Amino acid sequence: MGMMLAARYTAANCVETVELKVPVLNEGEALVRVEACGICGSDLNVVAGLHPRARAPLTLGHEFCGRVVEIRSAQAPAFEVGDRVAVYPLIACGRCFACRHNNTQACRELRVYGFDEDGGMAEFARLPVANLVKIPDSLPRPVGALLEPLAVGIHALSRVSIQPTDTVVVLGAGTIGLVTALSCRNHKMARLFVTDVLGARLELARELGFEALDARDPNLPSLIRGATDGEGADVVFECTGAPAAALQMTDLVRSQGSIVNCGVFKKPAPVNLQAVNFKELVIMGSRVYSLRDFELATQIASSLPMDKLITLCLPLQQAPDAFGLLMSGAHAGKAMLEVSETQF
Repeated sequence: MGMMLAARYTAANCVETVELKVPVLNEGEALVRVEACGICGSDLNVVAGLHPRARAPLTLGHEFCGRVVEIRSAQAPAFEVGDRVAVYPLIACGRCFACRHNNTQACRELRVYGFDEDGGMAEFARLPVANLVKIPDSLPRPVGALLEPLAVGIHALSRVSIQPTDTVVVLGAGTIGLVTALSCRNHKMARLFVTDVLGARLELARELGFEALDARDPNLPSLIRGATDGEGADVVFECTGAPAAALQMTDLVRSQGSIVNCGVFKKPAPVNLQAVNFKELVIMGSRVYSLRDFELATQIASSLPMDKLITLCLPLQQAPDAFGLLMSGAHAGKAMLEVSETQF
């Protein structure tokens, strides 16, 4: 086997590009030549040493796509060498209540490639055939790597039933907030607002055609009430994981409205439970996605302006530079690593 380049988390606040041996397949696995891999906020937490499970050294990346170059399977596989694939990166235990009831995204012991096992920031990745999803050759490489976050937005939307008369507010115009908003736009609704605290993100939301509002505006609740006959939003998607949003979400939603928590809070945050009580609110969690959500993402991605979400694209060799920019706060958009077509 030859050698390959990989972007590795090697110590707290340290990402290095190193040479590793190309992985050797076990039964039921495929070797994927990676085309592109996104950098997620969770990857930044890993590198900062804040992720509860990730341990160095580790090849980062859970948002990636590529092409199958080798398969080892005694059974007739659903994939062939040359197939273009996105990677469904979840590793479920298969034993807990959620897994037994076909809700593996809520697995009690859920693990993920790029956090618990080597991920996709490498020229090649070894993966179970069951974790591959076919994608069309026409889908641009970076968009193929964005199917994973798009599936997050699709799953969040599946947690509620949006009606044509509804007003929806998405808190957060980062990647997850924007893919949630894009997923919402595939459904009929009266009005859709997106909020954030960063000007660059609000501008991107406006470029995508959304009504974007500054989350720091003290008049935000009255603005939403003014757009809804004084009632408040029917549905609020919390996509920030920021304590301020946890307090704000109950102000923006109407009585007996719904709040979907997509953002990952690093520690418990204050929530106005009196508002939950008095308004009879429903607050529900939304964790990653099911395989069905992921497959749906592959079907609708080409009809959405996914490429506009990518504001930084660098080759794999420059992964340390990309992480440096993101961790310093010098770049607030979506960063993507593209991998060259190495011959195997």
